[in-house]
Amino acid sequence: MRETDLSKSELRELPIASDPKLATDEKETTLTFPNDVSYGRVHTSVPTLVKWVLSVEASEILSYQRDESGNLVAVRAEIPKGIVKFQQSARKSDAHSQMVSYGPNDFGGDE
Repeated sequence: MRETDLSKSELRELPIASDPKLATDEKETTLTFPNDVSYGRVHTSVPTLVKWVLSVEASEILSYQRDESGNLVAVRAEIPKGIVKFQQSARKSDAHSQMVSYGPNDFGGDE
């Protein structure tokens, strides 16, 4: 990972891909939410979740990683706690694209 030299809008324009150096079981997402602050940190190398982090209007990109072809393959960001929702039961699908909602409507919602 490196510090960002591109804005979030510039990062959104990059192609997002899987890191060719990582096997499927090596791609991961880490969420860290300290009790004493209103935001958490997310690091992900899963393409769908990279796209999700970039789509969250209130996210602040801390660093990112690109592969040799220039594809965006990982991000580390701060996001508001209020946009993350864990459910008590599993969804019918475990596909990453079924686990996230994209865009500015992620923040707020019915709580």
